[in-house]
Amino acid sequence: MSAYMVISVTPDDEEKFRQYEAATLEVVGRYGGAPVARDAQPLVWESDADPALAVILRFDSKQAAEAFYHSEEYAPLKAFRHTFAEAHALVIEGL
Repeated sequence: MSAYMVISVTPDDEEKFRQYEAATLEVVGRYGGAPVARDAQPLVWESDADPALAVILRFDSKQAAEAFYHSEEYAPLKAFRHTFAEAHALVIEGL
């Protein structure tokens, strides 16, 4: 069953974010993931958050999403992102 990673992110540096996003999408693909949505003006309800961007990635399963997120390939990208952006993510199973 497919799983979806729903991400909200607010970068402080757009250039660094573009670098991060390009490199991350390569790693996502290695774990069977693919982007399905990207919105620079997401509607936010029932939260004080005001993210600059929302992204949805599809994976073959929650296990594939976890494998990506905890992978050695993604670890340095995640550390890089922590230097210039605030992000929140959750993973949900598809129907």
